[in-house]
Amino acid sequence: MSVRTEAVRMGVGMTLLAGVGLAGCASGSGGSPPTIEEAYGALSAESAVGQFLDAAKRADYQLMSRLFGTTDGPAEEDLGRIEVEQRMFVLASLLRHDSYGLRPMGITEAEGKTRVIADMVGTRNGSVSVPFIAASSRGRWFVERILTDALTGR
Repeated sequence: MSVRTEAVRMGVGMTLLAGVGLAGCASGSGGSPPTIEEAYGALSAESAVGQFLDAAKRADYQLMSRLFGTTDGPAEEDLGRIEVEQRMFVLASLLRHDSYGLRPMGITEAEGKTRVIADMVGTRNGSVSVPFIAASSRGRWFVERILTDALTGR
């Protein structure tokens, strides 16, 4: 079992790992399929978190899955599409909201990571601030962790 797989497995409790991004579904050159770098992740940490929250609101588990990962890349590479989408189903229910604003914190846990706070309105716990950890891999940003205490009441 890889370190990343173990980290993802352990993240199901109070801290949830999540993938980030989506640049676009097609590359600029005449319909050739996108590379992993183009199809997964986002161009910035804020964009990854914002796209992830927008996808969660729409229950778009596939898009959430493409934004979920670590410094090693998309979580789907280790866990597979079906398992990651199942995790996104759970996350989407926790992340239901009416609106949000993002505050980049610029605080890094480690190289290639940054913290973004989502100030969410209309969650099941009212208005809450939820820290996200975004990780950079291959020039893309992924939602790696969501500190869910404010969403779960813990």
